[in-house]
Amino acid sequence: MDPSSTVPSTKRRAKFVVGALLIVVALAVMVGWAMSRPGSTAFYITPTELLAMGETDPTSDYRINGKVVPGSIERDGLRTRFVVTDGEAQVNVTTRAPIPDTFRDRSEIVAKGYFDGSRFAAREVLAKCPSKFKAKQA
Repeated sequence: MDPSSTVPSTKRRAKFVVGALLIVVALAVMVGWAMSRPGSTAFYITPTELLAMGETDPTSDYRINGKVVPGSIERDGLRTRFVVTDGEAQVNVTTRAPIPDTFRDRSEIVAKGYFDGSRFAAREVLAKCPSKFKAKQA
């Protein structure tokens, strides 16, 4: 067997190992960067967690999840006010964003915005779809 025939194979293997190491390092750096960002590991926070945090930065978006308290919805044109609860704490929410059709009392919602210490100012409100749909009775 010719010894020169093993040289390209060794070089090829070395290139493969170096390339694989670069990919692994790049992935580790991206995962580390993503996990270090505030709020990156939780899609939303509860009203209890929001109240414990206190006032938040108006330039940062936080997502709050909870159920709309029955009878708390007040509408004035595009401005909507309501109260969200997680069963332990309640937070007042205001928004000028359009409200989805599925939004009503006891709806589970996710609101995106900031907390000024007394109310949550939502830039966007999403209503989760109910898990059961019932046909209308004729």
